[in-house]
Amino acid sequence: MLNDKDVSEYLKIGPDGLEARSDTVSFESVRCTFNVNSDVWYYEVLIVTDGVMQIGWATKQSKFMNHEGYGIGDDQYSIAYDGCRNLIWYGAKSIPHSNPAWKSGDIVGCLIDFNRREVIFSLNGHCLEPFRKLFSHICGPIVDGYFAAASFMSYQHCRFNFGSQPFRYPPKTVAFTSFNQYGYLNNEDKFILPKYKKLELLRAIEINDSDCILCVDNRANILLRPCQHTGFCEQCALKLDLCPICRSEIHERTVHLSI
Repeated sequence: MLNDKDVSEYLKIGPDGLEARSDTVSFESVRCTFNVNSDVWYYEVLIVTDGVMQIGWATKQSKFMNHEGYGIGDDQYSIAYDGCRNLIWYGAKSIPHSNPAWKSGDIVGCLIDFNRREVIFSLNGHCLEPFRKLFSHICGPIVDGYFAAASFMSYQHCRFNFGSQPFRYPPKTVAFTSFNQYGYLNNEDKFILPKYKKLELLRAIEINDSDCILCVDNRANILLRPCQHTGFCEQCALKLDLCPICRSEIHERTVHLSI
C-alpha cells in the first residue's frame, strides 16, 4: 500500500508483506497511498535491520527532504517511532521513550485513534503512553487525513503488515480497522522501481509521431480550435481547457483524420 513520489530505492510486495529498504546515501521516505481521518487504525512493522528508521504517520503537508535528512516526524504534520535511538520524533524535536532499542525481528505497532485524538506506539506489544501533540494544531474535523509512513537511513530494511497477515500484537483495549480491509493494489502497483531504473525505462520507450504527446498511449487524432494545434488524443483533449502549446482557450475539439 505504499506508493508515493517520496519512495525509497527499493519497495515491493513479498510473500509475507510489503518490504521497504533504502539503497541510497540519503534519508529516504515512503508514504502510504491510503489515508485515514476517522475512527481507529493500526498496522505493524517487522524490523529487518536495527539501524535508524522513523516509522509512524504523516500527512500530505509533511515535507520530506531526503538530502537534508528530513523525514517522518521532522515537522508538525507527522510523528514517528525511532527504536534505534529510543526516540519519538515530532515537529523536528525528539522525545526519549522507555522501550528498549529494537533489534532484528522485533515488531513495531502503530495505532492512530481519531476519536481520542492520540497516537500509540508499541514494541513487541509493550505500549508507550498515548501521544496527543500530533492533533494539537488541528481544530475541528480532520479533512486531509494521515498516511502510514516511514523514513530510512542507508541500507535499512523493514516489512509492513497492513492486515494481509495476522497481527502479532493487536491492540486489546480498543476496536480498530486495518488498511487491507479497504485498500487495494493491482499487480503493477505492487512494485516500485528506483528512480534511475524508471529513467532507464523511459529512455527506452519509442514514441511515434502519431502518438498523443500527453499520454503517449493513444493515437493523436484531435485538432484544437481555434488555435489549430494537434498532437492530442480524444481522452487527453477533453481534459484540457487551454492548449498546452500556445495557452489559448479551447473552443472546440474535432477529429483530425489526417494525423
